[in-house]
Amino acid sequence: MSPVTEQWGEVLRTHLALGEEDSPARAAAAFSAEAGFFAVAGRGDEDGWPYFRSTAKGAEGAQGAVPDDIEALCTVCEEAVHPRGLRIAGTFWQRESREVISDVVTGSELELGLLREGDRAMWVVRAAPDVCMFVLVDGDREAQVSEARSLVLDFGSFLAGQGY
Repeated sequence: MSPVTEQWGEVLRTHLALGEEDSPARAAAAFSAEAGFFAVAGRGDEDGWPYFRSTAKGAEGAQGAVPDDIEALCTVCEEAVHPRGLRIAGTFWQRESREVISDVVTGSELELGLLREGDRAMWVVRAAPDVCMFVLVDGDREAQVSEARSLVLDFGSFLAGQGY
């Protein structure tokens, strides 16, 4: 099943309540080993790309994308987050926890990892061997981290139900 970027961006926005000011998620991205990042969304009108893709000044001063460490992200999709952590958009995220949760609807297993970088938190859920998603938590209160966890698990269940 090949994802369509425009549709998946809206799916992320809807499932993670990114259109609401009080959403516990700041930005989200869906990634597959086959397609790379196939959907990215930020809260409200915010661009979510800077949280997931590095940019640097090009030779002529234009903004150009710097390739992400796709091999590392593919590894995330294969085995959840490596104990050493993960570099995303030039930021090193340290894995704080990892758990495997059985989805009650589909019976599939979802791997969930919590990443930290200073006082920031990000959830990673692996819904299938080649598909995972990232949700950057808005703020550092544990209530926001917990609420974002619920949203990311719901979305992981949705992905599993869609055959990913």
